[in-house]
Amino acid sequence: MRYRIRLETMAEVNKFVGLAGKVKGKLTLTDGDNFTVNGKSLLGAMYTFEWERIYCESENEIYHLIKDFVVDESDPIVD
Repeated sequence: MRYRIRLETMAEVNKFVGLAGKVKGKLTLTDGDNFTVNGKSLLGAMYTFEWERIYCESENEIYHLIKDFVVDESDPIVD
């Protein structure tokens, strides 16, 4: 699954990384074009402050964990 999310403050990043750590398997954050970082990494998540758009990608369904960060709930991007 892939969701567009927002991470605008350090408090949001800390909360997101804490939730991401509960996900089994790989969880990445991407700008949709060139950059991808580990979504379970505090430094990786902080790096996204520079991006215009942030997408969270996981092989597992994670909406229930990240719903507070999802920008457009009605349009999940299924790969």
